Amino acid sequence: MDRVLLRWISLFWLTAMVEGLQVTVPDKKKVAMLFQPTVLRCHFSTSSHQPAVVQWKFKSYCQDRMGESLGMSSTRVQSLSKRNLEWDPYLDCLDSRRTVRVVASKQGSTVTLGDFYRGREITIVHDADLQIGKLMWGDSGLYYCIITTPDDLEGKNEDSVELLVLE
Repeated sequence: MDRVLLRWISLFWLTAMVEGLQVTVPDKKKVAMLFQPTVLRCHFSTSSHQPAVVQWKFKSYCQDRMGESLGMSSTRVQSLSKRNLEWDPYLDCLDSRRTVRVVASKQGSTVTLGDFYRGREITIVHDADLQIGKLMWGDSGLYYCIITTPDDLEGKNEDSVELLVLE
């Protein structure tokens, strides 16, 4: 009797964990070349039968990432990072200390670009992948894939990828 009950409880928890909105970005960091196209991948699963709203947001680095890429990171930043291995001085700061903007949103088959990105070759393809036609210098930063469904409010509704644009 206890084994049957334990199996039912296990099955219930497994089903509960699978249900709900789950957003994943397979590549956490992507390096791409200036003026080249790129695709930032985003996958999601939902128990909702309503169409999802897909939104990509951009957040600039907290400080210039190029210095680190070229081996010119400051000793102050290095010592702070060593003290707290979870903290990243380039990524972890308040949004008020960096640029935050909407890149694009997709509802159904309609894609709307944020004001800053109008006129550029940017779209959302497949279910939620962000396709950028020509990368610019200012495109380096964090990109958040955010999924909203009207009737699936549980789970993880966003994930992020870091994009570093090199010459």
